[in-house]
Amino acid sequence: MLQPLSKIIFLSSLCVFSLHSNAESVVWDEQQTSSDLQRQIAASQINALKSDQQSFLTLQRDAMTPFVKGTVILVPDWSQHAASPRAVEYLRNYLIDFGWNTTAMMVPPAVTETSSENLLTYQQKLLARLKIVMAEAETKPGTIVVIGLGHSGALLNQLYQNEELSAPQALVLIGAAMQDVALNEQVAEALSLHKVPTLDLLPQTDNAFARNSGSLRLQLVRKHIKEIYRQRLLPGSVEQDHPWLAREILGWLRYIGY
Repeated sequence: MLQPLSKIIFLSSLCVFSLHSNAESVVWDEQQTSSDLQRQIAASQINALKSDQQSFLTLQRDAMTPFVKGTVILVPDWSQHAASPRAVEYLRNYLIDFGWNTTAMMVPPAVTETSSENLLTYQQKLLARLKIVMAEAETKPGTIVVIGLGHSGALLNQLYQNEELSAPQALVLIGAAMQDVALNEQVAEALSLHKVPTLDLLPQTDNAFARNSGSLRLQLVRKHIKEIYRQRLLPGSVEQDHPWLAREILGWLRYIGY
């Protein structure tokens, strides 16, 4: 399984996408980004949540169908915000027409200095936020589906394997990977050991670490007899193939009964 974040050395020269241009590199500032979101997105969709030591925004939309299937929680990559153009904004607005409430959460900004203390703090903040978002989702009727992207998606597998976080009924991973071959082997191991039904989507063009670990994930899933797992290669990139992503996710959810 993945080692605690306090023992991992990451290369943390990260860039985020601004609300105006997904190609513009900016210094990640959660307060400023949250302020931008509040100006640009309807107040009815914004919900502030708070843990013991931090407050953060989520963007929530109600299903636009007579029958509600449940709630989809969108967890952006750790360099992205809750309205990220990397699939998050598209899915949170698209899925409501198919019976799903959606909640897109702000994740903590990635650390810039990879000391053990900073990495441990990041881990604790991320887990604290996820617990609060899950607890709120559990108060609503229906199925809970978690969609995790990039580094966040990779870290979710460790949390579910270690039973540190309540398991949803389904997990969708989009380009879930760490930027390190050895760490990705640990991600694959954790993915194969937890029992959450998983759809594993691997981008062909913009995440070589995720794509290159696909064969190992399939081997370990077979070895550990993970009951419900599907892996698909995304033909393009996370940013370009939103309709393909949506169809793949909805088709798989229907296949497993949701």
